[in-house]
Amino acid sequence: MQTGTGDQLKSGLWIFVCAVFAACLWDGPQVRADPRQIHVVTQDFAPLQWDNNGSPDGYVAEFMLAVVERVRRRLPVSVASFDFLPWKRAMLTAQSDPNVLIFSLSRTQAREEAFMWLGEVSPYGQYFYQLDTRPAVAADRIEDLVSLKLRIGVQDGGNLHGYLKRLGFDETGNLVPITDYHQGIEMLYLGRLDLLPLTGFLARASACRMGYDGALLQPVVFIEDLAQPLWAAFSQGSDPDMVEVFREEMAELRKDGFFDSLYAEHIDRWQKRACGG
Repeated sequence: MQTGTGDQLKSGLWIFVCAVFAACLWDGPQVRADPRQIHVVTQDFAPLQWDNNGSPDGYVAEFMLAVVERVRRRLPVSVASFDFLPWKRAMLTAQSDPNVLIFSLSRTQAREEAFMWLGEVSPYGQYFYQLDTRPAVAADRIEDLVSLKLRIGVQDGGNLHGYLKRLGFDETGNLVPITDYHQGIEMLYLGRLDLLPLTGFLARASACRMGYDGALLQPVVFIEDLAQPLWAAFSQGSDPDMVEVFREEMAELRKDGFFDSLYAEHIDRWQKRACGG
């Protein structure tokens, strides 16, 4: 596969993704019998992956669909479904059924045996943010927040939720469960939260895209212990031969620069579009 950059990537990428997605959903006569049907589950988390009027968009979604297309040249694979779900439900699905492809998730020790890991799909690092219209939160470490009377939004069932519970936040009553970052941003700007974890390079644009002033977001504490790449994985019980081919094709696409170009294009476009830059 050739690597596209600049105008070439911008003009052709969306057509390519739509074509791949349509091809993956159609088991035409060119596919050998008994295809391996996979079910894709993920959470709406732009610009990594998001539902763009019924079609998957985002640099991780497009990257993984490109991987699927390459795998189809070697194995009879088809995409039976591509679902954007609340994260807790997506995780439950990927831990219950075979041949479920899930992204983008942290690879933690607790999850190590729960999935068949494929490869990295995005850098990831979060800060706790507050609005600069609120009194400044004085904290240098995550642990400093435990004793403060704060309303801290956290995605229910996510990796950060478990981490904060282990630090004793659950006992303080500080944690406010949220479905996703969209709900969290709304609650933060409405004054219903004091702190919200957001990805560093996406925070401002995410707020702008929802109609809020992203410049009001101020980082308070970096969540250092959870700063690690996000991964794609298959559920346990998935076809091991298929999983290995996915690993190989993901590595090849990263090696030839396709992912880097895709990532840079999406981040730049997202920032400019969201905040009017």
